[in-house]
Amino acid sequence: MTQPTLADRHAPAHARTAFAPSLELAALGEALGVTNTRVLTELHAQGLRAHTAIVVEWVPAVDVCWLDGADAGERNALRVQLAADDCATVEGLALLDAWLSKRPAPEFFEAGRQAIRLRLRGLDDQAREATLDRIVAICEAAGRAGGGQFGVSPLSTKERRHIGRIRQDLAQSD
Repeated sequence: MTQPTLADRHAPAHARTAFAPSLELAALGEALGVTNTRVLTELHAQGLRAHTAIVVEWVPAVDVCWLDGADAGERNALRVQLAADDCATVEGLALLDAWLSKRPAPEFFEAGRQAIRLRLRGLDDQAREATLDRIVAICEAAGRAGGGQFGVSPLSTKERRHIGRIRQDLAQSD
């Protein structure tokens, strides 16, 4: 793929819009450290952009929320956790809300996990383990926030197993 030139920037708007999706995918790929076009296209289709790339780490927790329907407690728990992240943006919070309001397709969850696996591959052992632990903690917090007295409940067996599978899947080296 060729990069647009200065002359392309002066092209009519309808000609420039042809570059927009490919440029957005390239920026998203750079932000995530991912080159797999299928993964980037799926994540992009669900609203992920370079400036909201950090939200990819919440995709597994969104998956946990949808095991039994994403309830208000789970949505709130994830919003609070993302809002506390130094890299969070208003757009990222809105994107998370969208994923928690309408269940994304299974392909989205797989693309999110694959993007995380690819990102983890570039980390040293200590950083990789810390990132995995953080993602699993987000998943567990989402699961515990669902239902229960005072909005806190123990993880169900189904949630515990699913989170275990997520961790194993993310730890794979592809």
